Amino acid sequence: MSEKKQEILLGKIIRKELDMFLAVNSRGGKSPCQDRPESFCLMREMTHGVLPESFLQAYLCDLQQAERDGRNLMTEKYALMDSLIPPLSDAPQLAEIVDIESEWRREVAAQFPRSVQPGGHEGFCLYLGCELQTYSLKSLKAYLAALRAARSEGRNLVRERYEILMQRLGYESLEACEAGLASVNSASKE
Repeated sequence: MSEKKQEILLGKIIRKELDMFLAVNSRGGKSPCQDRPESFCLMREMTHGVLPESFLQAYLCDLQQAERDGRNLMTEKYALMDSLIPPLSDAPQLAEIVDIESEWRREVAAQFPRSVQPGGHEGFCLYLGCELQTYSLKSLKAYLAALRAARSEGRNLVRERYEILMQRLGYESLEACEAGLASVNSASKE
């Protein structure tokens, strides 16, 4: 897929997700993170930016279908995370996707512990598992195929996501961010 086509597809997805995110009604009212839509968009770009067109197209269809059905996938994800609703899916792809992503995240956190908090692993798995439950079977299959392909190519999509994030935050790379954080820690100990 051309870079321009990927950008357009990502833009459509992120706009739909942002609309859903901003419409989420938390138990305590509006969440402070809803006041930072640019952060949400950056995180969603990071999440989806490493995935192929097959997944992006399927997921865009999920979002469009959810709109037609009056569903808010973000509300559902957060309700799942808080155990407010029963599981939406028990598709066999869920566990394998979480296992692969989890393994990749552990690797990245071990290499870059200042940039990617090792302690955030459990929250990562919960968030991902709940989000995946809002996907259609077609999207789950496309997502899993993308992960398997990346793994067979020796790629780590979690690392690629963090590379996107660090570049958007103004760092040359994840390594550069880690080195910068290490030097700040060294300087503060002196």
